[in-house]
Amino acid sequence: MTTPEGSSMYSARASVVATIESELGGVVASAVDAIRDAIPVYRTLRGAQLADVEAIAYWSFRRLMTLWAGGDRTIDERDHSRFRAIGAARAADGRPLADVLRAYRVASSVFVRYVNTEYLDLLEPQDIAELSLGVLDAIDAISEEIIDAYVLAREQLTSNRGQSHAALLDDLLAARHNSPGALADRTRELDLELPGHPMLLVVQSTDPSRRLADDTVESLVLAMGLVPPDRTTSPAQRTHLCTRREHRAIALLPGSIARADVELVCGEMLLRGCVVEGSPLAGISRAWRLASEALDSAPEHAFDNRALLDHGDAQLLALLTARPTADTSEVVRTVLGPLTEPAHEHILQGLSAFIATGTATAAARRLHVHPQTLRYRLRRARELTGRDPRSAWHRLALDTAIALRQLG
Repeated sequence: MTTPEGSSMYSARASVVATIESELGGVVASAVDAIRDAIPVYRTLRGAQLADVEAIAYWSFRRLMTLWAGGDRTIDERDHSRFRAIGAARAADGRPLADVLRAYRVASSVFVRYVNTEYLDLLEPQDIAELSLGVLDAIDAISEEIIDAYVLAREQLTSNRGQSHAALLDDLLAARHNSPGALADRTRELDLELPGHPMLLVVQSTDPSRRLADDTVESLVLAMGLVPPDRTTSPAQRTHLCTRREHRAIALLPGSIARADVELVCGEMLLRGCVVEGSPLAGISRAWRLASEALDSAPEHAFDNRALLDHGDAQLLALLTARPTADTSEVVRTVLGPLTEPAHEHILQGLSAFIATGTATAAARRLHVHPQTLRYRLRRARELTGRDPRSAWHRLALDTAIALRQLG
């Protein structure tokens, strides 16, 4: 449709397009801001995801300007292919289809309003009308391609439950699920009932040279009384997720699984790891980083007589290695636990005296109590915290948490 005569016919449009090209960064920024204001799932996008949205906006606006400047509203096969790829990608990252399509409508309206506001005096009414019609045609074509590719990709993702469950956990670990609605849709598609505050387990072999295979992860799940996703089960039983990252396996476990049972299974399978409890599902990516970094930095004696580090160990290691996410109040909370309650102040005093003096007898003398009373307090401290102050690692954790609490 574009001819030499056509180029002359649309010279005003071409001139406007050339000017807009130098201003396109601001137009894209305005469009992305409008999308984030209008659509909740886009508000928490960061890093690569946000850059992806900006790149698509740049490409879409440039393509729209090229067609409009030449008086052509035809979307070619390359455009169709590009939008099919976008639809498949959005299906993979779990972003809701309705929100994806709405984002294009919001961005397009920002662009049309911008042209209408800034360049109305340089254009004819027909130019603005043609731009609006071109946007409508493009959105119609975009919607068809994205919907078809999105639906096909979702069907493929859900056809293999093991891979689909692992993909969902991968997205959670990467913080790619920022909308409760999107997560609810995806878990419903996969017949999952994930707990709001799951137990995060990160494990690796006690042999640094051995990588965990899929059958090892399946054996771990079975040993804890759970059913692998590809096996027949009722939806109510699918309450966990598993995936692998390099030499480690990661699992989200329901609250019905006792930590002691997990510890026992890991020990029997010659695995060691870190377990973080209490994190909300939306915060699992932070818990994953905390646990993974703890395993990277934990000394060998931190695993004396146990297979798993816990949340307190991970917080302590974040502090000792000067991680930006280190939180002294979290070290106190997760290491001392109930000992911070007023009702257990006498137990905390006994524990502190034992750590300071090194023996129950000396600690009893310091507190003017009978040695048996002091030993009772130490026993209660072990029960309440799960930490034995006679262990070098636990003594370090307890001593650090007590000192931080006193500095308060």
